[in-house]
Amino acid sequence: MLVASEETPMNLSRFYIYLVFGICLILFTACGGNSALEFTRAQVEGTVNYKGEPLEEGLIRYVPDGEIINGQVAGKPIFAKIEQGKYQIPAEKGATVGKNRVEVTRYVEAGKQGNMSGGKAELVKQIIPPKYNSHSILSVEIKEGKNTQDFDLK
Repeated sequence: MLVASEETPMNLSRFYIYLVFGICLILFTACGGNSALEFTRAQVEGTVNYKGEPLEEGLIRYVPDGEIINGQVAGKPIFAKIEQGKYQIPAEKGATVGKNRVEVTRYVEAGKQGNMSGGKAELVKQIIPPKYNSHSILSVEIKEGKNTQDFDLK
C-alpha cells in the first residue's frame, strides 16, 4: 500500500530520473558506442519472382555476412518492401558493401482464431520456403555504387 507523504513526489521523480538514465546507458552500450565498425552503404534495386511470377508484395532483407572482428560484423541489416515484384533501396539507407545474406518473406492471411478475451485474432502464414528467409541460402556481394540484384525463387 502506498502512503502519500510530502516525500513521495520527490522519490518518484528521482526514481524516474534513475530509470531514464539507466535506459540511456543500456541503449548507448547496446548500440556499440564508439566501438562500432565502419561500413559503407550502397544502393540496391531489383526484382523478386516466386514460382515464375513477380512476388506481389513482401519484404526483402539484406544482412551483412562479412568477417567477424571483435565479435562484430560491420554493417546493419536493412529491409525494403517488395511491390509488384520490384524493390529499391537508396544508398543512404542501403545495404552494407560486402557479402550479405538475403531473406525474402511474404505473409498471407490464414483465417481467424478465437482468443481468451472472446475476440478473433487473424492468423498469418509464411508462403516463402525457409530456405529463402529464416534458413536463407541466398547470398550476394554488394559493391560500392548502384547494385542490381534479381531473385527467382522456386
